[in-house]
Amino acid sequence: MRITTYNVRYDTPQDGDWRWAQRRAAVLANLTHLAPDIFTIEEALPHQYADLNALAGYAHCGAPREDGFSTGEATAIYYRAGAFDLLDEGHRWVTTTPLVPSTYPGTGNKRVFQWAHLRRVADDQELVVVANHLDDWIADARVLGVQQVTAFLAPYLAAAVPVIWCGDFNMQPGDVAYQAVPSALRDAALHAATIVDPFGGTWPDQADFAPVTTQDVQRLDFFFVNAAVQVDAYAVETTATADGRYASDHFPVTLDVRLEAHHDD
Repeated sequence: MRITTYNVRYDTPQDGDWRWAQRRAAVLANLTHLAPDIFTIEEALPHQYADLNALAGYAHCGAPREDGFSTGEATAIYYRAGAFDLLDEGHRWVTTTPLVPSTYPGTGNKRVFQWAHLRRVADDQELVVVANHLDDWIADARVLGVQQVTAFLAPYLAAAVPVIWCGDFNMQPGDVAYQAVPSALRDAALHAATIVDPFGGTWPDQADFAPVTTQDVQRLDFFFVNAAVQVDAYAVETTATADGRYASDHFPVTLDVRLEAHHDD
């Protein structure tokens, strides 16, 4: 099974001639080329979310973060229609009032995490996917996000249901939020049998979307999995478009995995 996480970058006038209208086809081409069974996205404004929803063959669940319905950037989970049944889904805000749209004190944006409890039709294999976009300003907000997701996942981890937790964490391995991830979950980039990571990171921070040359590339996008998920391959897609620009300011990251059998009796 293949799963991709992709921060598609919000649509902003700051991007000039490489706004969403111009780079949308390149983002969709990346997803089509990677052909994931499941993928997650971050930073999609409503019109971007609508464009991604039109990608053939996928169903989805997600929530724009400003109100949970129609306003703000969405974090969403897509899965092949007909290949998976959606058993449950939902979202929470990363605040002390997670059930209502709210902002962690001192941060600039609302933040959410989204989950989907899926069953693979071919073999009734269940799995849980969580996607998040954590805060880029305040470490305590990221730690809270990690703690909230960990608490949500606790019963699934206890039952050995395959868990895949991914997205833009706005952290690096030395961050306190990274250290807060429980030991029951492994950083897939460190445990894959095969690793393709040309620049050692997922965020080139290129204002003009130009190919990486000499600057550092930070790893802000992660996959964490439990022991019920065997990671065959981890790959960061760094191919530029024909005119030499990246489709987003983040690279899509993809896992090829095998799931350990788990079925409810």
